Amino acid sequence: MELTQLYPWLMPALLIISIGTLFGSYLTFRAEKYMMLIAIGMVQTLISTMLVTSVGPLLFGIGLTQFYVGIVNMKKVKGYET
Repeated sequence: MELTQLYPWLMPALLIISIGTLFGSYLTFRAEKYMMLIAIGMVQTLISTMLVTSVGPLLFGIGLTQFYVGIVNMKKVKGYET
C-alpha cells in the first residue's frame, strides 16, 4: 500500500497490466496453452496484493481460478497424449 503512495505511476501501471493479463488469459485458454495460463494466474495473484483497496479480491479469485484451470487441463491433455 505504501508503494502506491510513494510511486504515483504504479497504480495505473498495475491496472494496465491486470487488464492485459485478463485479455491474455482469454487468448491462452482459447489456444489451449495451459502452462501460460498458469503463469498468468500467478501474475494476477501477485498483482492483486497491491490492489487490495480496489479490485484486488476479484483479481485474486480470478488468478487462483486460472491457476487451477491450467493445472487441471494440463493434466487432462497429458493424459490423452500418452
